[in-house]
Amino acid sequence: MEVIPEKDSVTINDNSLTDPVPYVGIFTDFEGFEGENQILLESFVADLPEVLKNITSEKVLFINGCHLYGVEMLGECPFGVWDSAGTFQNGQTDADWRLSVWVSNRAFRSNRAFDTLLHETSHAFSYLNRNCVGPDGNNKRKQAQEYFGSEELFADSLVLYFGGDYVFYRETNSLSDAENTYL
Repeated sequence: MEVIPEKDSVTINDNSLTDPVPYVGIFTDFEGFEGENQILLESFVADLPEVLKNITSEKVLFINGCHLYGVEMLGECPFGVWDSAGTFQNGQTDADWRLSVWVSNRAFRSNRAFDTLLHETSHAFSYLNRNCVGPDGNNKRKQAQEYFGSEELFADSLVLYFGGDYVFYRETNSLSDAENTYL
């Protein structure tokens, strides 16, 4: 990489022989869309475990961006957000990005993008199966949340189950034999 500082500007040239392909599509109009990694994110989505791809295919939007309501809640751009309601920065809902997974450039810069995608897609998986009732009459989503301790811990557990290694909410980054069996 070549960096050329000048008096009031900086030029940065990488040594790549190929030009990056810019994303062109509907997400460019979404508040918080970053887009620098949209094409890479889409390749990560293609690499998701089949069970996650099957449930989210044609239902969930995958957006490279900084979810602005997440910024409002955390004071900084989160690595990722699952947004079932399509939430605007002010907390109002029903934006065009209902049922969306957001993975920010911050997650990509930290080399946590795929695990962030796994985590947020696990929330989508959980949400889309929210009405799943087992033969015993119990709601499977609620059972999983209770077993792992919360929705966030359940999503982190799915990250580990599907081969990721970065978790934020769990105290350990490995599953017990009982947790593996449960999943």
